[in-house]
Amino acid sequence: MKTKILFVGLDSLEPTLLERWTKSGDLPTLASLQDAGLTGTATNFAGFGNGLYWPCFFTGVNPGRHGRYFMYQIVTGSYEVSHFSDDTGLKCEPIWSVLGRGGKRVAVIDMFRAPLRRDFDGFQIAAWTDHSPGAPPRSWPPDLISQVIQRYGADPLGGDCDAYGPDPADYVRLHDELLRRIEMKTQMVCDHLAPGRWDLFMVNFAEAHDIGHRAWHLHDPAHALYDAAWVAAHGDPVKRIYCALDAAVARLLAAVGPGTTVIVLAGLGLEPDYTGNHLLEEILLCLESGPHAAPRQKLHPLAAGYRRIVPEGLRRGLRAAARRARIRIPISERSHRRFFAVPHDENSGAIRINLIGREPHGLVRPGAEYDSCCAELAKDLLAIRNLDGGAPIVREVVKVAEICEGPHMGDLPDLFAIWNRPRPISAVASPKIGALHRAYPGSRTGDHNERGVLIAHGPGIAAGRLSKPVRITALAPTIAALLGSALPQAEEAPLTQAFRTTVPL
Repeated sequence: MKTKILFVGLDSLEPTLLERWTKSGDLPTLASLQDAGLTGTATNFAGFGNGLYWPCFFTGVNPGRHGRYFMYQIVTGSYEVSHFSDDTGLKCEPIWSVLGRGGKRVAVIDMFRAPLRRDFDGFQIAAWTDHSPGAPPRSWPPDLISQVIQRYGADPLGGDCDAYGPDPADYVRLHDELLRRIEMKTQMVCDHLAPGRWDLFMVNFAEAHDIGHRAWHLHDPAHALYDAAWVAAHGDPVKRIYCALDAAVARLLAAVGPGTTVIVLAGLGLEPDYTGNHLLEEILLCLESGPHAAPRQKLHPLAAGYRRIVPEGLRRGLRAAARRARIRIPISERSHRRFFAVPHDENSGAIRINLIGREPHGLVRPGAEYDSCCAELAKDLLAIRNLDGGAPIVREVVKVAEICEGPHMGDLPDLFAIWNRPRPISAVASPKIGALHRAYPGSRTGDHNERGVLIAHGPGIAAGRLSKPVRITALAPTIAALLGSALPQAEEAPLTQAFRTTVPL
């Protein structure tokens, strides 16, 4: 029996580079899938980041129903921020649980931010070679992960791409270890695909994610930190990883053979990591209390000084503690504020309104007062200018209640300030906040945008391009429908009809 559907996730692979390098011949496998099948745009919910893209894909529902938007979230009913548990925090089932209980045989490997499930026919491996996993490697059946690590190896990155850099040799090491990780996973997947008998085989590759965060400045000549000498000596590390991923997909296609439906999902893409998140809390404080408001309390000594005093080899163990220290800093202030920042991906700043009836010491009434507060905040944020060039620092302010719905809306931010990113954001000003100066403290040079790509090829799928973008939540019900099943919780209709009515490329 052949594998019916092979799903390949290319986490954080940038769609504009995919288009450029398929046309240039550098990504021949993905180009051939596009030429013989279909391609289309997969859209995320506005303002949200990569931590939402994949859970919305594999549950088929919006975050107001599944409850996840970031690795750290505010605890509803408090001002505390806590790490989101991928295994226990998600409020909706992933597609493999539903299909597995319905008699389908499913394999799942390293779906990004996926819960481990133990109630389906097949196997699952979580956090083996993933990007910044929130939990240790684990599997169903439980002993499978130890067998996989013994045979193929453990993650050479130790789950932490942020441990690499800023020394030039670190980027060479990161690149080489990502290539080794691609080879490990590709061999493991081919070995398990070979016997066939899978209704759905799902695998996700995280290497574009890791190299994009850490080495975007070694790919993009327009980046503020572009290092021409390094690139002249070593080449474009992003392109080399993309080419290795293309070669990996070729091996997977050879393992399943003709007749298998292949679905590739890439994104969310990457671009320069120019963000205002490091300024947002101070901006909000000034908007509430005036431009001379006292600055937020200083960074916890562990978070502020560990890069300076701790050897590189020990930083991995301290990194999680430093993150926890940073997110807990403003908690004592939040109950006295009308609005405050909460953690989020760096593509946009996340804002929580101190709402009466939801927060323990709410100050803003639901209804008209809440709407007025959101509208005023949006106007004030859009008025702030980047002193480097004069452009607005915020491209758009998204009111989450206008794009999401469900019983877990209280777990989400109220507003997203989507950053305008042509230049770094380190000095900003407006009449209401005065001038603020704070350099970006992070070490990542690439960050997520809103771009995603779907490629599909197989029996009954027309060649061409989807006539309009598709919501990321439409893909899980589509996979279920292709297997003759349904995903009862899904919010979108399957794309099976759209797959047959594409427009020419």
